Amino acid sequence: MEDGEEEGDLVVLIHGLARTQASMRIMAMRLNRAGFRTAFARYNSRRMRVNEAVAAVAQQIEGMERNGAVHLVGHSLGGIVALRVRDDRPDLKIHRIVQLGSPNRGSGAARTLIDLRLAREFFGPVLTELSADSEKADNPDPDVMAIAGASMPRWLSQRYGVQGFNDGLVSVRSAWGWAAGKRLQVESIHGWLPLSAEVAQKVIDFLETGDVTQDARDDD
Repeated sequence: MEDGEEEGDLVVLIHGLARTQASMRIMAMRLNRAGFRTAFARYNSRRMRVNEAVAAVAQQIEGMERNGAVHLVGHSLGGIVALRVRDDRPDLKIHRIVQLGSPNRGSGAARTLIDLRLAREFFGPVLTELSADSEKADNPDPDVMAIAGASMPRWLSQRYGVQGFNDGLVSVRSAWGWAAGKRLQVESIHGWLPLSAEVAQKVIDFLETGDVTQDARDDD
């Protein structure tokens, strides 16, 4: 558990594919300063399938001390895991979810990498899952926010199979997904999303109030 207020909401931070909790530490620090307690969920992103990661994270949340509401903030694959934990484990009573650059509708980069043996060996079995578009119908939930990065030049990202406005790995359309009732677009690349002060403030605003100040922009 990270240092923070002894009382208050708990925010569980979930890292992305091929990353560790270190990638979420700056976000945790900013959340602590805003009065939230934070904890890190650990899972072997390069060896587990999504359902295995969901089970591992849910088990950790079960053992966490809670004095208030519990929220989940996940980067990339971590955001997909976060949403699945809430949906699969209603007994955990997760309140709000924030997804940062999560490939809810698949990643064009993953679809490109899946054809490369070395990439499959490095990223593991979840790469296949991230390459598919779920094609789910929109079902927006006001307690879910999705933040998409959109600073990668489209002419460059298209070479790697990523279409539309995107963060270099995930398109805005995919990051916004189907479940988010709040959808934001920021000028950021994929890996910078959990490090951005602007993004952190949006996360804090949403977790505190259920609302954000920036209107989402349409994307193709």
